[in-house]
Amino acid sequence: MDFADHIAIAYLSAIAKNMAHSTYFCTLKDNDFLGEVSRIKPDVIAYSANIVGFKQIVENHKKAKQKHRFVSIMGGPQATFSPETFDQSEMNAYCVGEGEYAFKDFLTKVESGKSFDEVPNLITKDKKNAVRPLIKNLDELPTADRDLVISNSFLKNVPKKTFYATRGCPYRCAYCCNNYYNELYKGKGPIVRRFSVERLIQEIESVKSKYRMDFVKFGDDLFAMKADAWLDEFTDKYLKRIGVPFNCYLRFDLVDDGLLKLLKKAGCFSVHLSVDSTSEYVREKILKRQMRKVDIAEKLKMIRDHGINTWVNFMLAAPESTLQDDLDTIGLCRKGKVAYPSYSITVPMKGTELYLYCAERGLIDPSSHQGDMTGCSLRPTMPCFTEKEKDIRYNIYLLGALIAKLHFPLNKIAIWLIKVVPPNKFFKKIHNCLYNYYISNRIFKL
Repeated sequence: MDFADHIAIAYLSAIAKNMAHSTYFCTLKDNDFLGEVSRIKPDVIAYSANIVGFKQIVENHKKAKQKHRFVSIMGGPQATFSPETFDQSEMNAYCVGEGEYAFKDFLTKVESGKSFDEVPNLITKDKKNAVRPLIKNLDELPTADRDLVISNSFLKNVPKKTFYATRGCPYRCAYCCNNYYNELYKGKGPIVRRFSVERLIQEIESVKSKYRMDFVKFGDDLFAMKADAWLDEFTDKYLKRIGVPFNCYLRFDLVDDGLLKLLKKAGCFSVHLSVDSTSEYVREKILKRQMRKVDIAEKLKMIRDHGINTWVNFMLAAPESTLQDDLDTIGLCRKGKVAYPSYSITVPMKGTELYLYCAERGLIDPSSHQGDMTGCSLRPTMPCFTEKEKDIRYNIYLLGALIAKLHFPLNKIAIWLIKVVPPNKFFKKIHNCLYNYYISNRIFKL
């Protein structure tokens, strides 16, 4: 877990509890999983696995099977984006895609002692089923069991709580797994769906009444596309009934005064946006961000004029990008007075268009490359850059946010410095200190 609970688990728990089952929560990092299995003796163990944690989960799953007899199912990114790993997982089932109703059908079959081979969305040793249509009306889902994770983890005392107003993303960025997901559900209903405002506000009210909540993070891929009736109602109800500052994701080419006016009125403290690359060619042809051509510096000024802070992300060392492209991010952030410029190293994730692009050009080795997202904060590895270029790009990752804050001539001296001094522990310490300060004070009001 990071500083947000996995919302999917809350919905799956709600489905199970509505069927009169009991649910328990455990993480491999913070709990004694095998001890909990011996104590609870569960009929079903349901694993939510990201690609990074898959190996560890499988190892613990095999040990758990030696202690107790149960039926197992795995969902999450691993099952959806790497279904070919089913056999090595030794699970009874994989759940692919949106899992609430698949989990409901699965539990019904397990409870009655019947085969779940035919349940849509599930992969078993005898069957690989197609996914069912997407849930069109999200309000028909039971209220998410936020207590399961929050009350059983450090999150109950964390001042920031995370919520989701939507599901799905309409865009097809080459580096994002949404492409794979959208193709999986082609013809299965609208990809982008919204909870009603009232449903969302009630969920936030429920969490606020039980736990510390000084700040709200909306984790949607895209919180709002325009000032519409939904956002107008949200602004009114959030302001009156929640009254806590919040952060959300937007897109530069959709930002306008009408949208920002409503967000600011509701209590928006900061917004998270992505440029990805200062090179329009890299951004649109390689990363395929599909962003209409806009004056990014002017958009940043517009957001700032509304009194909203900006958190802007850039992807360094993207294929076909030049070193100057990545250095130009510093100047753009300085010109646009970005509250916090955020950097990541480009890591092609398995299942994405960018992964195929890099594999075809020999930039990654598919037989060994796992697309570990921890690489986003490590020195670049793709062979299309020299070792010197990799060092400088990693220095931009470490110090770019600081340099963007410096005035002339200090900014010029700092840029010269990152070109000649290799990455080091001191640079990393500066990066960590700056990140902690700006995230706590300018992005999340903590």
